[in-house]
Amino acid sequence: MKHLPSVRLPGLWQGVRWALRRGMAGGGVSRLRLALRALNATLWHGKMLRRWMAFIHELHSREIIRDIPGEYLRALRPHVHRATGVPDRVAQLIDHLDWTEMALQPAAFEALVSGRPLVLAELDAPRGYDFMRIQLRRAAVNSPEGELLLTLSLRRSADVQRRAPLIDAAVLAFSRFRIDGLPCMAIGGVRGQRHPVQRISSVEIQQALQGWKPSVLLVRVAQELARYWGLRLVGLNPAAHRLQGWTYQWKARYRGTARRIFNSYDALWEHFGASSGPEGWVVVPLSSDEKLAATALSPEKRARQIRRADYWMRTRHLLRQRCRLLLQRPEREARLGRVTQDVERDSLARPHDMPSGQTHADEPSRMWESGPTSLV
Repeated sequence: MKHLPSVRLPGLWQGVRWALRRGMAGGGVSRLRLALRALNATLWHGKMLRRWMAFIHELHSREIIRDIPGEYLRALRPHVHRATGVPDRVAQLIDHLDWTEMALQPAAFEALVSGRPLVLAELDAPRGYDFMRIQLRRAAVNSPEGELLLTLSLRRSADVQRRAPLIDAAVLAFSRFRIDGLPCMAIGGVRGQRHPVQRISSVEIQQALQGWKPSVLLVRVAQELARYWGLRLVGLNPAAHRLQGWTYQWKARYRGTARRIFNSYDALWEHFGASSGPEGWVVVPLSSDEKLAATALSPEKRARQIRRADYWMRTRHLLRQRCRLLLQRPEREARLGRVTQDVERDSLARPHDMPSGQTHADEPSRMWESGPTSLV
């Protein structure tokens, strides 16, 4: 009989040893600092950590997760939202993992947990590239910004570069958890290219995307996914980023990075007309009014705007086709059950109180009539 792992909370020094061994594996926190967080969490938040350990052991027994020390430290690493403590972090992680299995089709869920990305849209690749895709994949255990990554990924063809690596032109990190009791798709980070050598020209990318900036395109994709899943879309308020905390303000390097992050996020949310939301978050609308009439006086700008709008409409069509194959809407089974009952009543035993010829209303159109403006 296979021996099941204990769900007991790791000992006081076991958690510290895990932190000292794994602390520098990304996540922006040193070994010593992570060890201190493990010590403090074990002493003061043992109840929530025991709940988290029981949860990850249950997922481990189903082979959904494999790295128990890494998952244990995931709850202890500082989240990008600096007001998130260990109890809040554990609740968010459990909420997100419970939702993920219901939000994906079974085959897509198995592919995601095994480390394979889900292709949401296959876009026209620039010259010299094998493909350009919008993909969804799991984040590493040391990611402080979100548990799922929405990426715009490209790979150069073998004629240009042998054994070319996958390049992420843009990445959007998000999680799903409740904020003020409402289910939210929470964007914790939007970034561009990070690798110092394996990079793609921004001009080349924008030409391939018909003038779209990659970060803006990914937020539009996030809007579409939030609408599909029936979630409120929120983004991190740059003032709540953990680099804005006083412990990071002692060094000029951190201050400069925090300033750049604040300016870029502030411009991104302003572009989408985001409004103030719960503490540390902004509410991003699920649709965007891009004001095409603003360029009516300039034929050249109008033509560029129309090309961008057409590109988004094609991309959105691809997304919706793939969403039907890979994702599940909330309460899908309940809606299908009601439809089945209505069909049976209409065809087999129509009640006397139902008027003859009554039909169900069609779903209202959610077509977006305009394309994006450039982010300034």
